[in-house]
Amino acid sequence: MVTDIHGKPGAADCLSRQFPGRARMVVRTIGLPELLGVDCTGEGLHRHLVAGDGFVRAAQRLVDVAEDADVALGYSAGGMVLWQAALHGFSLARLICLSSTRLRQVSAATMPVPALAIFGQSDSNRPADTWNAGSGVETFIIPRAGHEFYVANSAARDLCLARMVDFLSRSRADISGYSDSANRTI
Repeated sequence: MVTDIHGKPGAADCLSRQFPGRARMVVRTIGLPELLGVDCTGEGLHRHLVAGDGFVRAAQRLVDVAEDADVALGYSAGGMVLWQAALHGFSLARLICLSSTRLRQVSAATMPVPALAIFGQSDSNRPADTWNAGSGVETFIIPRAGHEFYVANSAARDLCLARMVDFLSRSRADISGYSDSANRTI
């Protein structure tokens, strides 16, 4: 999993910890500062990402340091980095992006693997409702939820988790069926 610009959620609060079959999963948490080689968070980190090719540089670094993943989960800017990594050779079977509003700047049709993008309805920066039209990217809008719905335990977070588990089971990545230790989530 790749965190947001604030380092959230922490490894203990990642939604992947609630997936069925979690005991057999290897989950690696990667922070955006690590991928960019900077020592900052928040708006300072955001500036590094949006300046020039920061998202692409972080994605290329991820390709260099991460192992293949069955499921890659990115929160906010972390989702955009994973999206770019998938376009730059990162081997993954499924991608889940939560509140990754910068996806509005890319074509959904470019995604080479099954992907789910979840946004809060009240997040004014989310892509247009037609952003994924004609692509294989599934989107889900959580009613009355804002940008950071994934941070606190709430009905929105529960709805998000249920949609993620449904997506994984429908996309033949039903994590509860894995029995080997090679099942990886980034």
